[in-house]
Amino acid sequence: MTTLFSQWLPLSTAVLVSVIEYLPSPRAAQAARLPDMIDDSPGANFVDPKVRDAMINFKTGPGDPVVAYVSKMVAIPESELPSNTKRTGTTMTADEARELARKKREEIARIQAEANGEEADAFTRVTASLAATSLGSEATNGAEEKEDPEHLIGFARLYSGTLSVGDEIYVLPPKFSPANPHASPEPQKVTITDLYLLMGRNLEPLKSVPAGMVFGIAGLAGHVLKTGTLCSQLEGGVNLAGVNLTSPPIVRVALEPANPADLSKMITGLKLLEQSDPCAQYEVLPSGEHVILTAGELHLERCLKDLRERFAKCEIQVGEAIVPYRETIVSVPEMAAPKNPELGRGGVLAVSPSKQLTVRLRIMPLPAAVTEFLTKHVGTIKRLQSEKRARTDPEAKREAASNEGMEENQEEVENSEARERLSLSVEDFKKELRNLFSEAKEEVWHDVVDRIMAFGPRRVGPNILIDATAANTCEKL
Repeated sequence: MTTLFSQWLPLSTAVLVSVIEYLPSPRAAQAARLPDMIDDSPGANFVDPKVRDAMINFKTGPGDPVVAYVSKMVAIPESELPSNTKRTGTTMTADEARELARKKREEIARIQAEANGEEADAFTRVTASLAATSLGSEATNGAEEKEDPEHLIGFARLYSGTLSVGDEIYVLPPKFSPANPHASPEPQKVTITDLYLLMGRNLEPLKSVPAGMVFGIAGLAGHVLKTGTLCSQLEGGVNLAGVNLTSPPIVRVALEPANPADLSKMITGLKLLEQSDPCAQYEVLPSGEHVILTAGELHLERCLKDLRERFAKCEIQVGEAIVPYRETIVSVPEMAAPKNPELGRGGVLAVSPSKQLTVRLRIMPLPAAVTEFLTKHVGTIKRLQSEKRARTDPEAKREAASNEGMEENQEEVENSEARERLSLSVEDFKKELRNLFSEAKEEVWHDVVDRIMAFGPRRVGPNILIDATAANTCEKL
């Protein structure tokens, strides 16, 4: 079946045809997506209209603004760069030297065989083998001694204008805002040294790149850490790096070299890894531990493999995973200021994908007296929930009746305090709650008892869910 379908509908061809037929072209995609991206960028109101128009309308003229986004920095070995793939002059690689020596030996053996006949064959083979061993070992030793350093190439997408080798362009940091373009750290201007077309693992050198292309760019090492925006103008530029779509790392481990003398190699490798991988972070704890943060266990294995084989090139020992606990309860004055002042502290607003439903939720701490009262009267809350279910579900009513006898037997063994909690009537329970909320003297708790929909957690806890809608149509206690 696999063979049949591979001949009838090859996977690579099907994917490529689907991309061509169904995905929009760069021109159509930018017109639909870039307005929202620009509006979400920092200082969107101060973006130059020429920059906005060039990005949305896909302008590639020589006088149009140049805007590109670098999504990551890729580490490429020096030997894989186009400038080093074919070497000129007398310098040859080990494979080239061995191939040249083999051809020369074959040519010498052929000439000697013709001159001296079959008697020279054995002697020729022995001398050729000795020469091959000497030349091959020397070339191999020379190749092993030479290191292959890593170079950082930016993985970028050009949105407007045309970028050429030798052009000077500003590198906008992640916190750049066109409202204050000269704020510290002030953007730096760099010179583009090389441009590449990414063809799988190979890099094809380019002289210029038009808008809409995904390409590699050299000359940004030391200026772009992970992501960044390239713009030909500083005043009114757009910061696309401010639109962060990556998830924060969740797995962190401490690293140390197996040989203490390789500590500097490990630190250099960690810095290279941090620059080449947008989802990896490197930090040094106050205790002196070198910690790497990754997006998951599989990502951690990949990062450690790159460290050992490419960036650090030394054996590294990995410690136990460090699990940070960051969720906690804070008092209201310690809470961060709300992003939307209209929602207030602890407020959130969500819209359904269909844009037809809007949910607004606000979380506030209950007064201490109310929390203590609800904790003491768990039995009353449980009875209220049973009665509520019995009113809406006949089956639940029969279940409540069957459980009533069990509760009476349980009450006989409980202490007097538990029986006092269950003895509170619904009217007394609501009356006590109203008095406690009125003592809080906050307008937000006005008439809140009549709007209680549920208790929690597990329907009996000291938390309440309040219906704050204007219609007030949800079922109450």
